[in-house]
Amino acid sequence: MGELKMFFSRKFKVLLACLLFFVKSCTGQESKGTTVEFLHTNITRLTARSVAARGYRLDEVEHLIIINAPKLEHIAVEDLTQMLALRSLSITQAPLLHRIAPLPPLPELRTLMITTSGLVEVPNLSHVHDNDVANRSQQYLQAVDLEANHIRRIPSHALRIRADQVSLNYNLIEEVPAHAFKNSQISKLSFKGNTKLRRLDDLAFAGNLVLRQLDLSNTGVTSLPTKGLENLETLKIEKTPSLKYIPSIYDFRNLREAFLTHHFHCCAFQFPERHNPARHKLYETQIAVMKQKCNQNDKNPTQDPRKRRSTYSEKLPTLSSDANDTSTASYEYQSWGSEEYSGSLEDEELENFHEPVNGSLGVAYSVECGNFSLSRRREVLCTPQPDALNPCEDVMGWSWLRASVWFVVAAAVVGNTAVLLVLLANHTELTVPRFLMCHLAFSDLCTGLYLFMLAVVDLRSYGEFFNYAYDWQYGVGCKIAGFLSVFSGQLSVFTLTIVTLERWFAITYAIYLERRISLGAAAKIMIGGWMFSILMAGMPLAGVSDYSSTSICLPVESEGVGDAVYQGSLFMTNAVAWVTIVVCYVQIYRSLGGGGEKYGGRAAAAAAERRIANKMALLIGTDLLCWAPVAFFGVTALAGVPLVDVSHGKVLLVFFYPLNACANPFLYAILTKQYRRDLLTLLARTGRCDWLVQRYKLAATPPPTAHTNPSAPPLLLPLVEYNRSTSMNKENGEADNL
Repeated sequence: MGELKMFFSRKFKVLLACLLFFVKSCTGQESKGTTVEFLHTNITRLTARSVAARGYRLDEVEHLIIINAPKLEHIAVEDLTQMLALRSLSITQAPLLHRIAPLPPLPELRTLMITTSGLVEVPNLSHVHDNDVANRSQQYLQAVDLEANHIRRIPSHALRIRADQVSLNYNLIEEVPAHAFKNSQISKLSFKGNTKLRRLDDLAFAGNLVLRQLDLSNTGVTSLPTKGLENLETLKIEKTPSLKYIPSIYDFRNLREAFLTHHFHCCAFQFPERHNPARHKLYETQIAVMKQKCNQNDKNPTQDPRKRRSTYSEKLPTLSSDANDTSTASYEYQSWGSEEYSGSLEDEELENFHEPVNGSLGVAYSVECGNFSLSRRREVLCTPQPDALNPCEDVMGWSWLRASVWFVVAAAVVGNTAVLLVLLANHTELTVPRFLMCHLAFSDLCTGLYLFMLAVVDLRSYGEFFNYAYDWQYGVGCKIAGFLSVFSGQLSVFTLTIVTLERWFAITYAIYLERRISLGAAAKIMIGGWMFSILMAGMPLAGVSDYSSTSICLPVESEGVGDAVYQGSLFMTNAVAWVTIVVCYVQIYRSLGGGGEKYGGRAAAAAAERRIANKMALLIGTDLLCWAPVAFFGVTALAGVPLVDVSHGKVLLVFFYPLNACANPFLYAILTKQYRRDLLTLLARTGRCDWLVQRYKLAATPPPTAHTNPSAPPLLLPLVEYNRSTSMNKENGEADNL
């Protein structure tokens, strides 16, 4: 226990030493005043008497430091007026200190730090420098640090101050009301870590004329106002996924750095003409007016250049609706993120702390007619930069891809819908193959619906997707599309494998009718397939990988081991399924080929073998084209060597990934004799297209046999040969449905 106390004692001494060093560095000279320390104190009220009781003269106190005061509840602010030399007030770890009365005039105060305490509202600091009227233009607070309290509200005019830095980090602020900083002059303002901060009023920062740096990282804000931020130079909104829309670059006249959360927000700064066409058009109009003015002045060389510049600046339209906004003379500001505050303002700079200048045109320009120059695009250092997963492009990227996806959608949706309608309408003759075909058609139809959703979003957001990116990628639509994509892919792979196994089993054991897969067994198998597909599609919704990582709503981003295992399992499932299908079809072909060579009808058997071989090759080939490219590039990406980005990966998405969804309904159903019979049966029930039904019946009438034509001599076969022939016919009949 003693060692623990010694450890904390050393820690507080280090903190104290750092604070004193900071105070000295702020003043730029060695402090000659008195530093009063209350370490591990049990005082309940901070008064002038409690300070004097320690043997200090009040008029000599410059630094008042309180650390670890668990019982401190009240600060007698009126007693602080007796400490006329007070430059810094620091209170740390005072959990019972909930409110502080408005601070009186303290002309020398430069630093106020109340951290990790119990404050529930921002203390009123607006009168700190009221008495020093003569030097008021030079008085300012170097730092106001109210970090890690329980602040919920910002009272009106509480921060009507002149300050270099104000930190309200890690509090419980829920809203920043209108005019919260009116008539204040704050250079750096931070709300970092206020996770409950949801709303910023449109006029929240209005009236703060010198704001240069703003930090809203790790908050819950959904929009960013622009009033009062025209002169902003550094903007931080990291780890804030709730921010939907970033204002136009033309709303930030001096912005140089932006540290954001989403890649597509940086696209807005790269392509302002697409982000806000109206503002960009006004910008182009301004350029044209500037050029016209300079050309007119060039034609009149006798005019005084200073008059030309004056006339020019007075008549130009501005992009800002607030033409009388003021700015400050530039000086160096410290970067964010440091626990130390440094006084960055020299005496001569204080004179220009709020020096008004001419109204800004809203664009970077340098004009002297005869030497006209204009920065047509102001560069902003923005992170995170668009990358391979989130490029600054539309959902489909290319025009030919945008047109092609509609043909793919039509083929997948129409083909699988036709299969489902015919198979479900003939429910009285439900067999295992038909049952499996229904599941296959439904899974492929889901793939078509997924592509349809992407095509609609691409059509709606054409040319400016980054303006819609948040609502799409982080909305319900993208989650539904991603779920449909993974669910349909897994269910289709599973069903294709079961269909192949069922046909291999039926043909291999053709003469053993009792060894067929029953409808009940097939139903149990497909229930397992549905559960597996739903599980794999639902994992990104539960936090394993993410559908929102890219505009095509696929779980392609891998940030952890769990994501890599999940994506690897998807690829392995496709690989095992394809190998199984290839092995089964090779066995089927060998089985049918052997029978055709052994028994009679070699020419017919050879033709049947070729037909079956071609169909099997087509089935295997479509599966390979569908799964192999996606699996290959996916595995290389998981291995850390991505060979294709999302822009080119969309070609795989449109032409290879949905290949099965387009081909399966034709290869497995529409082009088979059984489907044509079912379709004509359905047409016959409706009483329409009788001519087509009659034509099919005539075409399907078998040739005359000994039973239909008695004059024809019967073809006699030995009993053994007859049984073998019957078996062959059954096998060929099963093969026709491949």
